[in-house]
Amino acid sequence: MPNTQLYTKEAAMAKATLIIDSLALSKLRFVVAPFAPSQFTTKAELVAAEANFSGYTAGGYTLTAWTGPSNKVTGGAGLLSPLVNPTFDGADITPVTNVLSGFWVEDAGGDVRLVGTFDPTITMAAAGDTFPWIREIVEGLNVAV
Repeated sequence: MPNTQLYTKEAAMAKATLIIDSLALSKLRFVVAPFAPSQFTTKAELVAAEANFSGYTAGGYTLTAWTGPSNKVTGGAGLLSPLVNPTFDGADITPVTNVLSGFWVEDAGGDVRLVGTFDPTITMAAAGDTFPWIREIVEGLNVAV
């Protein structure tokens, strides 16, 4: 049997508890195509590609009510974000449209905690364009080493 290292349920819950505390008053922010964030993306790159569609909250949407942690059947501990419904309002004299290619979540201190991409991309261009955004973070998930 190869060497292994594993998180126990207690360790995963402890890690998730520390992380959920740092997500209080976190921000959800979006990026525009063609930029696609990855694990190597810097915060400066994210900010440079930030969305600005009509109706977008400058600096992102505040995420105040993460829930969890909860034990996952597959291992690890889950944290669930609140639901956000970004909406294009089109009420500006010259509405700004965007094609969204991804997102990032930063904690209240401004540190990037999570990045993700949209496939397919999401177009925000017509009054009422909206989509539901909700994510689960799973911490302490054991993966094959």
